[in-house]
Amino acid sequence: MKENIVKMKVYPHVVHTDRYSEIILINGDLALPIYVSFNQAESIMNGLKGSRFHRPLTHDLFIQVINSLGGAIKKVVIDDLIEGVFMAKLYIEYYREGEIKEVVIDARPSDCIALAVREGCDIFVSEKVLKEAGRNKEEMGIESF
Repeated sequence: MKENIVKMKVYPHVVHTDRYSEIILINGDLALPIYVSFNQAESIMNGLKGSRFHRPLTHDLFIQVINSLGGAIKKVVIDDLIEGVFMAKLYIEYYREGEIKEVVIDARPSDCIALAVREGCDIFVSEKVLKEAGRNKEEMGIESF
């Protein structure tokens, strides 16, 4: 049986504390808070804003490498939650011998999100994860955008 997934967007604000940063994915009334490091949160927000730097940062470099090898990030899926830790997959499409092929790579959700906002690809979350960790946007004080 194939798991149902829900398309999400990155809420364009980040919350920083002394110990972590919070990135929020949203869809309709659903919100999924994901706790990441300060640096990961900054990379996600920079990618979301389209910020460019004199030299490529790690996520920018990774996309350049994938693209230069004839590939592209097709989508990212946050597909599991194990002992409070989110799991994600990076779906990369490439051409080889005249055919479109796909490779799926296990990755941290924060890296997947940082890459997705740069590449402009879709971010999905499994319904299972949303049932377990999702919250209502209003209860989190998130306004529409």
